[in-house]
Amino acid sequence: MPPITVVRQRLRTTVKDFAASSPGRRAAALAAVWIAATGCEADLNHYDPEEALRTYRLIESELRAELRISMGRAITNEPHTATRNTMIQMLEHLEELEAAAVAPRPARRRRRR
Repeated sequence: MPPITVVRQRLRTTVKDFAASSPGRRAAALAAVWIAATGCEADLNHYDPEEALRTYRLIESELRAELRISMGRAITNEPHTATRNTMIQMLEHLEELEAAAVAPRPARRRRRR
């Protein structure tokens, strides 16, 4: 997994240049950020939720929030329907990961004697 600073830099550059970039570059930049955040390839058919959660937990929570916000902005600015739908799927996965990453651990059961 790339260092946090690299992920953050990629993310900010992606969002800043998003509106001016061609669709192919937008998709490539998003895929790079997605892979950095989840450890999963950008192809959602080969998505490994457990691996994604492990990787996602390693990222600072502030960066995780930034990633979700950036994805939201990117979706708003994306003119191509198919790309926008994929991005929405990615954002849904990120929201599931966030819920799992911050979920309280179940209490250990005490055995009665």
